[in-house]
Amino acid sequence: MIWNPTKHSDEENLKWCWLRAVEWGRWPIFLSQVIAPPLLIFLSWKYVVLGFVAGNIAWALLVRYRFVNVALAYIGCVVVLFRWVTWPVATAYLFFVGISPECWVSLTWPLLIYLLGAFTPVQIGRIQGRFMQSLGYEPTEVNPLS
Repeated sequence: MIWNPTKHSDEENLKWCWLRAVEWGRWPIFLSQVIAPPLLIFLSWKYVVLGFVAGNIAWALLVRYRFVNVALAYIGCVVVLFRWVTWPVATAYLFFVGISPECWVSLTWPLLIYLLGAFTPVQIGRIQGRFMQSLGYEPTEVNPLS
C-alpha cells in the first residue's frame, strides 16, 4: 500500500513529500543503508564505497530531477527499515570473522553515508515540488505584495 494523500492533511502530505525528497535526492546512498553492510562480507570496502558514490553521482546526473515515483519512494522508506537487521548482523559477522577494514567500514556506514552524499548537493524543494505534483497538488504563485 502506498501513501494515500486523501487520508492525510495538507501539512502531513507536505512533510511526507519533504522526507521522500530528502531520500530521493540521494537514493542510492539512502538504499545503501540496507545493502552496503552485507555487501562488505563479499566485496572489498573500496568497491562498495566507490560503487555507491558512482551510483549516487549517476543518479544525480540522470534521474533525480527528471523522475519521481511515489510508490518507489514509499517502498524505499519501508525497505530501509531493515537496516536495523542487516547493519548489525553484517557488522557483527565481519568482526567475528575478522574481516578488516570492512568491519570498521560497516560499523561506521551510518555516518559515512553523510560524507559520501556530500559529493552531490541536492535541491530538496525542487524534488518535493515534484512529489507534491505527483500527489495531485498544483503549484500556486505567491503574491509577494500580500
